[in-house]
Amino acid sequence: MKEKFDKKFPEAKMLREMELRRTSRELFNKSAVGKATTIIYFVVALGSIFVYWKFFEVNIFLSILYGIITWFVVTYIFDKLLIKLSGVEGMVKKFNDEEIEAAGEKLEETLKEKGHSMDDFLK
Repeated sequence: MKEKFDKKFPEAKMLREMELRRTSRELFNKSAVGKATTIIYFVVALGSIFVYWKFFEVNIFLSILYGIITWFVVTYIFDKLLIKLSGVEGMVKKFNDEEIEAAGEKLEETLKEKGHSMDDFLK
């Protein structure tokens, strides 16, 4: 059922995948590991400001800017990596696929009751 909808409505598939990634990120950030990594990322950002300022002798304001950029880059890379390794994204996708299948079967039953077929609906 899911494959039929994905073929017929590729835009909906793309939007669903974006929403699943966002949901995975939110679930990960609410977990204990996600909360701990947020603190670690903040410490890395503060440390990078100090490193840019003291060791590379960069202006303090430019060091702060570089620290903020470092924070965003580290957060983006490690969040993606940790979400994949923890399996949160896989669990969310599996749950969503099961939900889509159930909704599709219910829609198919409703269409049969009304005298229509799923193929007619998808046309």
